[in-house]
Amino acid sequence: MRKLERMHPAVGFLYLLGVLGITAFAGSPVVVLESLAGAALLAALSGRLRGIGWTVPIAFTAALANFLFVHNGATALFFVGDMAFTLEALAYGAFTGVMLAAVCLWGNNAVRYVTSDKYIWLFGSILPAAGLVLSCAIRFIPMFVRRTREFIAVQRCTTARGYLRAFSASVGYSAEQAMDSALSMRARGYGTARRTSFSLYRFTGGTAAALAVTVFLGAGCAALMISGAGAFWFYPAVSGIRTRLPDILLYCVSGVFFLLPSAVVVRENVQYARGLGLNSARAKEK
Repeated sequence: MRKLERMHPAVGFLYLLGVLGITAFAGSPVVVLESLAGAALLAALSGRLRGIGWTVPIAFTAALANFLFVHNGATALFFVGDMAFTLEALAYGAFTGVMLAAVCLWGNNAVRYVTSDKYIWLFGSILPAAGLVLSCAIRFIPMFVRRTREFIAVQRCTTARGYLRAFSASVGYSAEQAMDSALSMRARGYGTARRTSFSLYRFTGGTAAALAVTVFLGAGCAALMISGAGAFWFYPAVSGIRTRLPDILLYCVSGVFFLLPSAVVVRENVQYARGLGLNSARAKEK
């Protein structure tokens, strides 16, 4: 995991843009499921799997909302009065829910590996305001979740009204803290002149190779999707999953792309375990 934490900001930022863009604009359930699996695997390897239970209500709410309020589709499951509840609406709602869960999981992983200091390093000298906003936004999400849990625990909420009151208090407190941070940065003169900075990040040969692989796989997925590979329809009727050569190529390329960070973590863990084994064997020999 240390390799991902110490990776160059440009690599992490481009990879994050790639996975979020492909996940959000992919019309294929296979690609979206691959994205969810890749994000969940990375969260498990990073020890953050216990904190992703909040993605389940998001996915379920999206699926249920589309099923209840959208009545298009050719396959009616049942009728309530004149309203038809269709298989297509249920399938599209499930697809949307999985996509939202995958996006949220990638964002949860990015909080650890693409930290706020990397955003400031990328945009601080070119777009200081954008760098500050991105840094604050990335920092705001875990702080907001943690603060909401604290308010719920303090108020001992047991009803929906209590949870809503705790959530409202957390929003107000966070907004006030955001205003204080903005005023503090303004008082320090942030963004009024070109800033100098110190960083440990260096663009090396390994960085160039990682950047090339990220761009190649991301651009390959985008090109295949634009050409129509992996096309899938939910309306007026649910279509089948296509298995032509371009479609299979898209599934393979996107799968490799989504599993790249997990492969780096697994390789690092294997090397670490091998190093421990060698050190233990040498100690026994002595």
